[in-house]
Amino acid sequence: MIESKSYGEVLQIRMSRYPDFPSGMWVCAYLIDGLLVDSGPAHTAQELTDFLKDRGVKTVVNTHYHEDNISANKFLQDAYGVEISAPALSVEKIGRPAELYPYQEEVWGYPVPSLVKPLGDFIETEKYQFEVVPTPGHDLDHICLFERSQGWLFTGDLYVTPRPRVSRPIFDMPGILADLKKMRALNPRIVFPAPTHVVIEPAEMLDKTIEYLESVESKVAELHSRGMNANQIMKEIFGEEDVMAPFTQQQFSSLNLVKSFLKKL
Repeated sequence: MIESKSYGEVLQIRMSRYPDFPSGMWVCAYLIDGLLVDSGPAHTAQELTDFLKDRGVKTVVNTHYHEDNISANKFLQDAYGVEISAPALSVEKIGRPAELYPYQEEVWGYPVPSLVKPLGDFIETEKYQFEVVPTPGHDLDHICLFERSQGWLFTGDLYVTPRPRVSRPIFDMPGILADLKKMRALNPRIVFPAPTHVVIEPAEMLDKTIEYLESVESKVAELHSRGMNANQIMKEIFGEEDVMAPFTQQQFSSLNLVKSFLKKL
């Protein structure tokens, strides 16, 4: 299923296999002046390709290599001959078959490998220039795009919720906290995330998210200093494990979030 909504010159395209999924399980792509930021999951790849017919898409940027952000690449290349760029660390991964957990196959599906070229420091369209901002906390290859004159910040999967309580093992939570501070310093006027809703005038939201994660980081360090292990710290801070844990084969869990902060200590 696809839904779309315009934010001035930016068209948000929301995609999900299951319309009743919570908003965090939807994935967004954004079309601006011929540039498509991310291409969504496999389950909606053909639908997105059909949706973009006659909408002037010329080029695609993947913010990182995860399956929910790249899976219409090959469809768009074959249908419209678009050029696709991605962070240098993503290029090889996007070009080979993905290795997924069962929940990833169910929710998003397998991407068809595609050929992409490495991003430079900027992406230019006819009217706009987008700065490529490395944000490696979510994954080492992850980037954001910032259009400084408009205050548009396209954040990929960096921002999901103001109070995150789960993490995958690959996430670097101290790194994500540093990336959010980098985002805040850019002083964006509007944030366009991949997994959730657009945030207009995001300063307060970013401040609250940073404050929350700093609080969690401080609690983890304090409880660790008292001799608690990761499981004990997780229960002290979050209570029971998050419901996402069993659904994702323990990939998204509160325990992983605690372990990520512990790695810094």
